[in-house]
Amino acid sequence: MRTIIIVILCCVFTGLHVSSQTRKMGRNISERFIEETDTATIIRQSLNESPDGKTIAYVARKNHRQFAVIQGKQQKDYEGVGTSGIIFSSNGKRTAYLARNGSQYFAVVDGREQERYEGLGTDPVFSLDGKTIAYVAIQNERQFLVVNGKELKHYEGIGLRGPIFSPNNKHLVYVIVEKEKFFLVRDEKEGKKYDNIAMNTITFSPNGNRLAYVATLAGKILFVLDGKEQRTFAVRTEAPPVFSRDSKHLAYVAAEGNSMFVVHDGKAGKRYSSIAERSLIFSRNGTTLSYIAQTNNKWCVVINGKEDALYENIGINTLSMSPSGKRTAYVAIAGIKRFVVVDGVAGKQYDAIPEGNPVFSPDSKRLAYMAQSNGMWNVVIDGIEGKAYRNIRAGTLKFSPDSKHVVYAASVGDKMSVIMDDSEGKPFDEILTRGEGKIVFDSPTRFHYLAAKENKIYFVEEQLKPE
Repeated sequence: MRTIIIVILCCVFTGLHVSSQTRKMGRNISERFIEETDTATIIRQSLNESPDGKTIAYVARKNHRQFAVIQGKQQKDYEGVGTSGIIFSSNGKRTAYLARNGSQYFAVVDGREQERYEGLGTDPVFSLDGKTIAYVAIQNERQFLVVNGKELKHYEGIGLRGPIFSPNNKHLVYVIVEKEKFFLVRDEKEGKKYDNIAMNTITFSPNGNRLAYVATLAGKILFVLDGKEQRTFAVRTEAPPVFSRDSKHLAYVAAEGNSMFVVHDGKAGKRYSSIAERSLIFSRNGTTLSYIAQTNNKWCVVINGKEDALYENIGINTLSMSPSGKRTAYVAIAGIKRFVVVDGVAGKQYDAIPEGNPVFSPDSKRLAYMAQSNGMWNVVIDGIEGKAYRNIRAGTLKFSPDSKHVVYAASVGDKMSVIMDDSEGKPFDEILTRGEGKIVFDSPTRFHYLAAKENKIYFVEEQLKPE
């Protein structure tokens, strides 16, 4: 098991700091200049914003050297910098990234170079409170975790997922591969050996006190909860378990023979020919469990054991439950058409509705989703289609915290703007959503995002005018 860091990112940065302010369509728009760059060569995945929205970082290259830039300040240059760029702690106060000079690999934590090794594995991981950082190192063909600079026990190999911190910061787990066996190490204590452990299934409860995963032993599938094996099943499944937000309830997909079923708090539910393994969702209060199942060659949504209407198919990653837990929406498929089903009522058909849609408002009363028809995209809000655009940026659709407004990024002519309700914002060359990033609300009337124009990157804040 080997991991090699290869970094090829191309950017050239210079710059001063300026700001401008624009009042447009009931919105005060302020720009804070960050850096000047060749936006045609910047790799978006390297651009990252701290969780608190106060720090911008990215990786750039100049004269065959790579370097991190954090809040406009160029860091020391190296032969290579980790392809994932700069990792922030959840409070935004700490940074870490991987670097290479020659045959030596090392982490740079808070601007300080750490111990050098023959290789490094996964990206550095901060605990939720930001006090602990861990990453995988390789030396003398052995792999081990480095936690706050301390080397833990050396092994033959470490699972590709690397270190996993519990949400309450009290526990650290990772998978070891030794002599063709797999076992979990929790807080430096080794667990039982298995033929395999499904890395994607390792799941802590939200309170951090419970741990579940799926393992294989002698051809059987074992669901392991808090170190205790549950029932074995003949058909292999690697669907991750799902805890309710209050950590009191647990559900996972099991298989036996030619059927699949959901085990909810230890009780097996109705058997189906198939279950969309990543469709399980709990309501926020944990009282409602929904998932997508197949029966009689049709698909339906199952809500607390009750089946909704049958459809030809249901879109992957489209099942959504309102924060109140009382409403459900998803995308159903009929032939080449897609349509949203809200509380059992089917809506208008469209050519496409992407994953991640529909979206409920925080108060559970409103619903919005992206839809394509005749090559153009609309956002449908409460059943009403908005203006058609050539492109709407996936992952940007969001309600304000008070549920009164909807924002998203769309192409307006040859530019891109943030749309709020029916109001188009200031045009930019690009709205930089940083891969997984989104437009972020700081309050019910204020939000921010990153944008680029004329080779310059800006931190843009919008303040809504009082109604």
